[in-house]
Formats: sequence, structure tokens, C-alpha cells
Amino acid sequence: MVQQYFDKEQLKDLVAISDFKGFQPVSTDSYSDGEILKTIMAKGGMKILLFCAIQTAVVGSGNKVFGEFIMNGETINVKTIYKEFDVRDDLSLQSKIDPGELTPRRLQRFYRVQINEYLLQNPHIAPYLWKKYSTLNEEFRAITFPGAESLVANKEEGLYLLETYKTLDNRLELNIAERIRRVLLARGIITIKDIVE
Repeated sequence: MVQQYFDKEQLKDLVAISDFKGFQPVSTDSYSDGEILKTIMAKGGMKILLFCAIQTAVVGSGNKVFGEFIMNGETINVKTIYKEFDVRDDLSLQSKIDPGELTPRRLQRFYRVQINEYLLQNPHIAPYLWKKYSTLNEEFRAITFPGAESLVANKEEGLYLLETYKTLDNRLELNIAERIRRVLLARGIITIKDIVE
């Protein structure tokens, strides 16, 4: 009869610790601020891509429609800028992309500090995520936008953002909150205990 459970020593003896030499896990997170910066610098679009990120973080996007913004009296179409700077807006949820490739979501994440600063300086501007899916607590308005999961600094902000995404998921039958939860846990902003309570 085959033994059902092995004890610690039996399992430990299966592979020697010395066999771990040369082994290194590789992260599945392909995002890199440094690689994104390198791509943006090579293309020369630092400010215009920031404005696109603010536009989509504040107004949102849907069905590959990203809207437009006005800069110095000129109307700028975000989709046109995305084409010019090779921003990939044609990806599915499971698409594999290189660390330096630009997407609308990655731009929001990369420019998270500037988006937050823009919202702090413009208290009359309400990002769509906060306006449509949150409890409208003004204290959290400037940190309730896509990409802010990589910005929030404390448990209260993290939990507010997570609850907002749960509301979005419930209304639109999505599952974005799970990814937000994983980011917040990995960053140490929240703990499993915070979620269970």
C-alpha cells in the first residue's frame, strides 16, 4: 500500500537544499516603471501621455473610446495620441506584454502621482471611479482612480479603493477588485485580516 502522507523529513529528503543553487523565481508582473519611463523618453511624449492618462483616469473610457481634452485651446483626441505613441489599446485581459510596452492602464499607473496631484489641485474635478462607484467620501476623491492601487499610502485609503472596485464589479459583473486586493496585499497596505473583518 502506498503511504498517503509523508512527514517533514521524508519530504525534505526528496530534493536536497543544495539543489536550489542557481534557481531564482521570476515575477509574473511584467510592469516596470523604469521600462515604461524608457519607452516614454524614447518616444518623447512625457507631457502629452500624462494628459491622456489624466483624461482617462478622470473621465474613463469604454469600447476603445478614450475621449479628448483641450490643451492651450486645441482639442486633442486621445486615440490619435495613442496611435502616434504606439499605446496598445487592443489587448484582452490575458494578453502578455513586455515590461516597457505602453497601454492606457499602464499610463494611469505610471502617472499615478501626477494624477493624484492634479485631483488635489482641482477639488471640483471628480474621477469617474469615485463619482460612479464610491460612497462619495470627499477625503478619498483624489486617490480613487485607476492606477491608485499603486499609490495609496494607508489602510483606510486602500480599503476605500477596494470597496469602490467591489461596487464597480457588482454593477458591471467584473472581477477587478481581486487584482486590486492582490496589489494592496503585496504592497502591505492591507492585510488578510483587514479583508476578513
